[in-house]
Amino acid sequence: MRPPSRAVIAILSLLGAVNLARGSIHLFAPDGGLTAIAGLDLGQAREIALFFIGAVGVGQITLGAVDLLVATRFRMMALPLLLVHMGELALGLFLFLLWRPLPHAVPGQYGAVFSFIAVGIITAWELLRGRADATS
Repeated sequence: MRPPSRAVIAILSLLGAVNLARGSIHLFAPDGGLTAIAGLDLGQAREIALFFIGAVGVGQITLGAVDLLVATRFRMMALPLLLVHMGELALGLFLFLLWRPLPHAVPGQYGAVFSFIAVGIITAWELLRGRADATS
């Protein structure tokens, strides 16, 4: 397998920086950037909520496609992808439990806790397995 081109590394770096910046704004800005940046009227909460849950769905569909591609075609990326999932799950728990808890429990909250534990166990097992293979 040959290393990726500089163009691929450059575009991935740019995408990473943009996604880290916008994700940080959405997570940490007091209004999530809804009013201060996007100029949205939060009085239209239903439409805004439906849009943003749809945006979450777009991200989930995209990540699901990447998960399946790695599972079926690009298996060398499995461990790095598990580490990405661990980061995502940890940030999700931070959001649900500490930063912006919802007024009542939702199913995703429990799924996030279960997923963090399950994916954490599998990730740790894979990391330890790789370390054991390297020492043999």
